[in-house]
Amino acid sequence: MWKWLKGSKATLDPARSEAAATSQMDTPLANDLPPQPKVIIITGTSGSGRKSIAKRLSADLGLPYVLPYTTRAMRVGERDGEHYRFIGEADFQAMVVRLEFSQSVRLERGSYGIAERELSDALEQYGAAVVVVNHDGLQTLRKRFGPQAIRIFLYVTKEDIRLREEREGAPTEVIEEYLRNYSEQVIHKKESDYLLQNIDPAATLAKIKVFLQDKI
Repeated sequence: MWKWLKGSKATLDPARSEAAATSQMDTPLANDLPPQPKVIIITGTSGSGRKSIAKRLSADLGLPYVLPYTTRAMRVGERDGEHYRFIGEADFQAMVVRLEFSQSVRLERGSYGIAERELSDALEQYGAAVVVVNHDGLQTLRKRFGPQAIRIFLYVTKEDIRLREEREGAPTEVIEEYLRNYSEQVIHKKESDYLLQNIDPAATLAKIKVFLQDKI
């Protein structure tokens, strides 16, 4: 069984052996590398409960939810600093010019963006963060973070959107916008790491936490 050893004509060079050992010692093992920050991206169709799931996930995992900035009008029941950071269009564009957003997008009802400083601080302090973005924002973050950007796509039926939004008192024009853009949004569901129909938010949250167990 030891023929390969007995029959080998190779001789050991002490200097070469020492150099090889030193080289191996200097080369970090995969397990020794610091963990890469993870961005948990909740995306999907408007009206599917993305923000609610993101906030509950953030609380349950003890990870920061990076609150988006927006220029859209504040709705009844919303509060600045809780649902969004509401700012004027001029201030938003000034932040764009100063490159203060990690991603930003202009939609029918206003501009939206994730502040780079807030995202970076969250990742540096906690190693992971939760964000809610649309498909354009997802592509931007995926390009930057690669596989460390974990994509979770939530959707519901168009009828569910109408019923939920009417129950929450959303303006008619907002509901119609959600329904109008549904087909364009839901087509991107295949571009995700985890796809869920958010019928029961509690069950959805539990499934997401199981999915993330070995990823963060």
